[in-house]
Amino acid sequence: MGLRSWWGSRRANAQIERIVDAVNSGQALMADATALEASGSHQEIAGVVEVCDVHLHFKSNADLKARADGWRIDRSDIAGVQDGDEPGEVVITFRTSERFHAIVVTPVMHADKWRSLATG
Repeated sequence: MGLRSWWGSRRANAQIERIVDAVNSGQALMADATALEASGSHQEIAGVVEVCDVHLHFKSNADLKARADGWRIDRSDIAGVQDGDEPGEVVITFRTSERFHAIVVTPVMHADKWRSLATG
């Protein structure tokens, strides 16, 4: 293993550890999610959603594999948060979005923080 490869691996591991610590402490939120497209097709797209600082960031499963940027919206554009159809689900709706009208989240931890996104 070359020095660059070793260094890149160490940096990636440190970054992953920081993300895990932020999620475990509730400073950041991350969960599996399904985004519901705003277009006429109303397609459901599986992926991951994370909330850090003032943004909500959704990456489809395809975006994760391709290391694409995904979709980002300000938390101030969240219209509401309510319980979903399945136990434990949280549905986040948006005021203005050309891409998605809602994201259905299944939080594993910090469900109270997910439910308070529209107020905080």
